[in-house]
Amino acid sequence: MRIHLGHHFYGAGNLGDDFMLAGFLAAMQTLAPDATFTSCVPFPLEPLRQRFPEITWLPYADDTRRQCIEACDAWLGLGGSPFQSAQSRWFVDHLETEAGLCARFRKPRFFLGVGVQDAAELVVPDVRQLCASAAGIWTRDTASAERLLALPSPPPVAAAADLAHVFFLGCPPPDAAPSRLTTVLNFDYGGWPGQDAGLETLRALPATDRVWLAQEARELPGAERALFAALPAEERCRWRLVAPDVPGAPLPDVLAAWPSGAWLVSARYHAALAGAWAGSRVVVIATNEKLRGAAQELGVPSVPPDATAAAFAHALISAEPAAPPLALAARAREACAAFLRSAVAHRR
Repeated sequence: MRIHLGHHFYGAGNLGDDFMLAGFLAAMQTLAPDATFTSCVPFPLEPLRQRFPEITWLPYADDTRRQCIEACDAWLGLGGSPFQSAQSRWFVDHLETEAGLCARFRKPRFFLGVGVQDAAELVVPDVRQLCASAAGIWTRDTASAERLLALPSPPPVAAAADLAHVFFLGCPPPDAAPSRLTTVLNFDYGGWPGQDAGLETLRALPATDRVWLAQEARELPGAERALFAALPAEERCRWRLVAPDVPGAPLPDVLAAWPSGAWLVSARYHAALAGAWAGSRVVVIATNEKLRGAAQELGVPSVPPDATAAAFAHALISAEPAAPPLALAARAREACAAFLRSAVAHRR
């Protein structure tokens, strides 16, 4: 089975994407050990080749993409929220080109472990056509599946779970450290609307180690590094910035440096998942439906980005140490198996 991974955000600097990709490869190692994989990305290839040698990493060039799709048995859109176009059409335009090549060479297109952040994404006619022509979609949460099934012409859709759970099952993050508070804060090119109230509430926690964790390697506006740099000097001194990712390093080594805390406040999807596997008291800052859905799937409290100090404090008090979400890992792995069965059926 030759599978072309059609999403092209791998290597961009978000460690959560690597957790998800590692989970997929872990499942494939036992479900389809002879499968081969190609992927074309516009980012440095060598770190990806070092971290994920199972995949043939190639440049993001038109001829290379065409050759990979022509040679594959199945095209797979793996992970992420691929149908967003409110801020930019860059991903939808990419998917349309890929879909055209798949139609030209009669290759089935699948999506696995994907999310729909907002029902408005699916109103766009181009997105509806991309979904309707897919051979199958397995989502990372129930809400995304419900939105897709409500389309006028839905493809085969099944609710599953994020593939990072498969990775965390076999390679869990470090146990939550007592008296450590970990935050993972990202507000997508904006500020934290409830920052003053949030920081005031966090100062009241009996934490002796306060970690400002950067899941994103790039210094993007509104992401962890930029928010940390913008803190008042007095506040910044209360925290230590931790960026565990090292380009090309084996992912288990990177995860071993993940600073799990007794409390985790996260506005990052995959950091929230890691917190549940570590046994943290997780509170999700739900900046979008994706994060709100993660909180629901994990059974942890969530607050809006502009939460008051009282609302934030209530969420922290109500948070209990999470249990490893074994059922979600099982759902994610079964989705991988279902994708393989469908891909084999389309090849006949």
